[in-house]
Amino acid sequence: MIYVITHKKFHDSMLDKTYYQVLQVGPKNNMGVDYLRDDMSDNIAEKNPNYCELTGLYWIWKNGQEKTSDIVGLVHYRRYFTTRLEDFLYTYFDKKPRILSGEKVLKSLNRADIILPVKVKIMRTVREYYGDAHWIEDLDILRDVIKELHPEYLAAYDQVMQAHSFYYANMMICSKEIFDEYAAWLFSLMDRLESKIDLNKYEDDYQRRIFGFLAERLLQVWVEKKGLKVKEFPAFNTEQKRLTVWGVNRNRFEKLFRKILHVKGQH
Repeated sequence: MIYVITHKKFHDSMLDKTYYQVLQVGPKNNMGVDYLRDDMSDNIAEKNPNYCELTGLYWIWKNGQEKTSDIVGLVHYRRYFTTRLEDFLYTYFDKKPRILSGEKVLKSLNRADIILPVKVKIMRTVREYYGDAHWIEDLDILRDVIKELHPEYLAAYDQVMQAHSFYYANMMICSKEIFDEYAAWLFSLMDRLESKIDLNKYEDDYQRRIFGFLAERLLQVWVEKKGLKVKEFPAFNTEQKRLTVWGVNRNRFEKLFRKILHVKGQH
């Protein structure tokens, strides 16, 4: 089953319920009658303000009924995988894309270990890019925790931090066996990080979503260290089109271009 993480009721008629199931996280005062909820059974639902969709990931890991060979995935109520053609038509011709079908997922995973979003390309390193938006010292704390608990992943972590592209949104589709192995590794790190990061230092609720932000980088570390064969599909946003220039997010490209012009104007 591919779980669609949401924090509110939304129009889910476009979902093929054979393969997609809505799982609500966060407050439960606005939810569909057929939604699963992450505050039942073994859960960490109360951590959602800091963990984001990871409380859903935890719930799937602990409570999902799939067999180890079954397919399990995590997407969002407004972010889904689609094909490159569908994404191109949506980006440049405003044609609403179709969500990646269950049949396409199964076919792809016959040749790959995991489905992930097409990497976001950036001009700065992953570490620098993270520091532009968040507290960069948290990456150093994370590195210390990896060194302490899983030192065999340290080289992969350092390599990812110096890369110029990364996966985002904590979206994935794979076998339940791979999903569970990743979750066990991820939450061992998260548990230790909780004791080392002071949430009171963050100035707003957005920055307090720290564990979700860090997990986006950790997924790439884990995949690369494990040597998994990845099949990338575009991830589209139902509420905001992602326009790109030469594979780089257009909004980021325009900001960088304006910054360059501003610097030149000062000389």
